[in-house]
Amino acid sequence: MRELERPERRRAAAVDRWSGSRHVVQVRPHVWGWVAARVRSENVLEIGPGLRPTAPIATSSFVDVSPHALAILERHGATTREAAERLPFEPNAFDAALAFEVLEHVEDDRSLLDEIARVIRPGGLFLLSTPVHAARWSTLDDACEHVRRDEPEELFGKLRTAGLEPGGYAWSPPPRRAVTAVRAAALTRDRRLATAFVQRWIFPIQAAYQRRFARLRWTDPDVPVPPAADDLLVWTRRRDGGAERTG
Repeated sequence: MRELERPERRRAAAVDRWSGSRHVVQVRPHVWGWVAARVRSENVLEIGPGLRPTAPIATSSFVDVSPHALAILERHGATTREAAERLPFEPNAFDAALAFEVLEHVEDDRSLLDEIARVIRPGGLFLLSTPVHAARWSTLDDACEHVRRDEPEELFGKLRTAGLEPGGYAWSPPPRRAVTAVRAAALTRDRRLATAFVQRWIFPIQAAYQRRFARLRWTDPDVPVPPAADDLLVWTRRRDGGAERTG
């Protein structure tokens, strides 16, 4: 959310990285299939999708900092809102919310999690993905302008404090170092062009592969996340009592 980012990051974001592309790719089809079996698909919020939504475009609501991405999604029938300090929705408005590769960009991620919990109904789903383990920080994190890599137990603690109880996680290993180096160099040189290239040529192939072959295998959150994990996908449910109170 724009107001939750540092001022220097907001200035850098003035060059909209999505503005070089008009190509929308619906990604993570295997994840959406899992979600759709558990919620009403027309009552889902996705935060920070850019032009790579996971939720169905025509029946979902989207919040993003990119005016360009929001305009393109609107042309495809989406309901959109520009990111602000608070999510522009009433409490308990959604059956589910999604935020993939978002938290690591937000300085005040606890406030964002509180807002997400506010707009989900009690018992509703929240799915997120984010890089983990500070020891795995790389040049790609710098190129993507990440502000943190939480340790998994810290991430789970933030979710529980917001009233979002983890139900399971899946993890992915890091890419090869050569791939990381190429991606980091391309994003550093011209983020807008690099984003447009992968949007047109890489992510359609990845989505097609996931649609045919990918399967979700959840691990209980009480099982420690292995040090080899580079990125976590976590599903949670909002507790009836909402956020934990401390102090």
